Amino acid sequence: MYHYGWVKSPRQMIEKQKNVIAFWEDQEQEKKDRILSAEVFDFDQFDSLEKFTGTHPSVMQNRIREKNWDINVDISKKRFSTKERLLYWFEKKTGRRLFDFKNYRII
Repeated sequence: MYHYGWVKSPRQMIEKQKNVIAFWEDQEQEKKDRILSAEVFDFDQFDSLEKFTGTHPSVMQNRIREKNWDINVDISKKRFSTKERLLYWFEKKTGRRLFDFKNYRII
């Protein structure tokens, strides 16, 4: 299943973050202030990204074709804890994700 909730321009992404931040009561104030003062979203904050090489569903074709932003992110950088690094390595070697919550069953 593809999730396109993060397929937004850097400006749209920062607006999304600013709208969501109201629910982050337990987040440190410094992080909130950094998000609220930003004009565009920093895509370098992700712990791991991969370039999508598949075919997008037809419902998304137009949106992808008309995107008007370019994001340059070094996808070779991984920001993992030791545990996350081990789980990532295992998933890449076996194709299985350990301890993953699934609320569905493939039929």
